[in-house]
Amino acid sequence: MRDLGPGLGDVALRVCCFLEGIETAEQRMGWAARSGKIVLRIALQRLRRHYDETYGKHGPMIG
Repeated sequence: MRDLGPGLGDVALRVCCFLEGIETAEQRMGWAARSGKIVLRIALQRLRRHYDETYGKHGPMIG
């Protein structure tokens, strides 16, 4: 999460870990409607890249 930084890390934590809905996360973070989906997609792509670089493409499953 530290590698994602503020914003990306916040939305990933809220939606993926705390199971907060995207719309709720957008409202609480003061974002425009439908922006959370785009930001979450970027965060998940960066997490995938991080784990690919750390463990390789065939590393252990997450979760």
